Amino acid sequence: MIHSLVTRFGAETAEKEGIAALGFDPKAFLIQLVTFLLVFYVLKRFVFGRVVQMLENRRKTIEEGVKLSQEAKAQAEKLELEIIEARKQARKQADELLAATKDQADGIIRTAEQSASAKAENILSEANKKITEETERARRALERETVELVIQATEAVSREKLDAKKDAALIKDALRAKA
Repeated sequence: MIHSLVTRFGAETAEKEGIAALGFDPKAFLIQLVTFLLVFYVLKRFVFGRVVQMLENRRKTIEEGVKLSQEAKAQAEKLELEIIEARKQARKQADELLAATKDQADGIIRTAEQSASAKAENILSEANKKITEETERARRALERETVELVIQATEAVSREKLDAKKDAALIKDALRAKA
């Protein structure tokens, strides 16, 4: 039916005069207008509502995405500031710990030096005591040897054997004479 109408209007347009001669056909225009209105009504009724709803949902999704993006950016900036602050705190704590450790190390070194100094003094004191004792022993040994030599020399000179009392008396006299 539509095909026959289009054919009929096409045949009529070839013979027209006036506005039709310029290519304008009021009947064709009217049919096109009705067709347009019918298509517009069908599209409005069944398609435009869904398209508009879909576009509205898309707009809301985009707005939510932009909002979430802005919130994420704000949170990222906040976290970055927190990270910077945490780094500063960690650095400060590390510096304090390093200073405390250095102070402890210095204290340990001072204690070790004092201990080493005390040990060295003990060793020197012990060495001095041993030297004094050894010197005293050597002096006594030398004194005994001197007494023996004096006795031997006295016997050789006097050619007689003296008893212990005479020996001691001669030795004491000889020693007194030296001092």
